[in-house]
Amino acid sequence: MTLSRAEFQALAHDAESWRMLNRSPHVAELLAEWGEWTKRAAMRQASGTVCAALDWRAFARVPTYIELARRRATYDQPALTPEQIRARALASWAEVERAAGRRAA
Repeated sequence: MTLSRAEFQALAHDAESWRMLNRSPHVAELLAEWGEWTKRAAMRQASGTVCAALDWRAFARVPTYIELARRRATYDQPALTPEQIRARALASWAEVERAAGRRAA
């Protein structure tokens, strides 16, 4: 194979550019981050594959989003008025202050 002088110079320039790139600490850091990213992406894909193999919701003890929405939409007692909320908050703070006073004494 025969190369022209221009092709040889272009190849030599590319090789030197790669050598400089490989010596760069910034590039080494980027490559390390990329390696970590690809490892995490592979683990995420594997985890997704494992979870997709079985309907884990059938075994879970945690309620689904639909169940949580249903619970939020139903109430055991009527809503409190702002005055009732303030009274509860004041009573709660009073209890805290009483408990703090007992400990200080």
